[in-house]
Amino acid sequence: MEEQVHYLVMLILQEGKLVKEILEFVRPVTLWECLEYGDAHREAVATYVYEEGGKVLNAWFMNNGSGTWTGYTCIQDPDKMLSIPGNIIK
Repeated sequence: MEEQVHYLVMLILQEGKLVKEILEFVRPVTLWECLEYGDAHREAVATYVYEEGGKVLNAWFMNNGSGTWTGYTCIQDPDKMLSIPGNIIK
């Protein structure tokens, strides 16, 4: 969980289409930090609704009304790994 990642990719369902929103980190971030940030970011930009009007929704709705938060993933960019001092590929 200490490996470096470069992007947080959010998956948002908008009008029946899955949209990827990509955030690039400006400093080195470990996978663990990315996962923690992803959870915190979800809570900042979306609201969880279990039930509304007697109907079970069980979803995270984007606060700006753009859709529902479906998930996220942390991505490592192999090209950026080459530029890290001490990372030598033979």
